[in-house]
Amino acid sequence: MDFAREDRPLPAGYRLVPVRTTYLEMKERPAGAPLPLPPGCEVRKWREPGTEEYRRLFQAVGNEWGWSGRLLLAEDELKAVLAGETNEIHLLYSSCRIAGFAELDRGAAGAVEIAYFGLLPDFTGRGLGKFFLDWTVRKAWEEGAGRVWLHTCEFDHPRALATYLKAGFRIYSEKTETQPYLKEFLDRRSNPGG
Repeated sequence: MDFAREDRPLPAGYRLVPVRTTYLEMKERPAGAPLPLPPGCEVRKWREPGTEEYRRLFQAVGNEWGWSGRLLLAEDELKAVLAGETNEIHLLYSSCRIAGFAELDRGAAGAVEIAYFGLLPDFTGRGLGKFFLDWTVRKAWEEGAGRVWLHTCEFDHPRALATYLKAGFRIYSEKTETQPYLKEFLDRRSNPGG
């Protein structure tokens, strides 16, 4: 979605910037057995998430990558998304702590979007992402999906695109879109370590 084409004001602290976005899809279920659950981990569906809790988790997972999509929704809009019948959120737990989340959107007939997927910074680099992505993809294929898709952009984790390709996704589109990012995030990216 190109934010610049929407008729809504840009919140204070945000700037619109062009960003290269890559769209990927999977048209066949993954072959082979699912990856084993890492020791001390479990995945649970998040039933009836509150907007405040959701925003906290969304920001904790996506802050380093400039995620803003759900943060820019008005309270009633976010409530509607979270309560929607086609939206489902799954939490990855490691040693009884939330390690990450995956959000699936089953709103389009025959297709499932992995709308958001990520780990909290303390849980990256432990092999949990590979397991959780495999679990998420297999979950997305349930209920008769004929296609699973997602997108990533140049500001996401540097290994995101390679990870999705390795998991079996294929690129079907790339385009530059104008999206809102916090100015402090953009400053961090332009001056890493400074």
